[in-house]
Amino acid sequence: VHDPAACDHVHMPDAAQVSRLAGWRDMAGVVVAAGARPCAGALIILVFANAQGLFWAGIAATFAMALGTALTTGALAAFAVFFKFAALKFAGGGSLRSARLIAGLELLAAAFVAVLGAALFTGLWIGGAGS
Repeated sequence: VHDPAACDHVHMPDAAQVSRLAGWRDMAGVVVAAGARPCAGALIILVFANAQGLFWAGIAATFAMALGTALTTGALAAFAVFFKFAALKFAGGGSLRSARLIAGLELLAAAFVAVLGAALFTGLWIGGAGS
């Protein structure tokens, strides 16, 4: 780990760089770069399957896991975009009132996710992992 101010490379693109993506090839490059990192769960499945002599079953399980993740992520992204457009249309376009309503809904959704995560963590902590 190093100080980002002391290095000469970009750790993450900013919003201006992302908005300059022109075509589907640029966007596909971003998707491939984001998905190129190895998944720890997939690595565990592959190592375990190989240790049991079931290498191809591990490959199939990894592909099934990747497909499920892709479908879930894609569905959630599509729902988020659809409902944001629906909320903007319902709120009346680009007025200050609609902007505040959307910001409030986004904060409410973020708070819901935070409370859900805290509840799951608390349940795990109180119940103990593996009990």
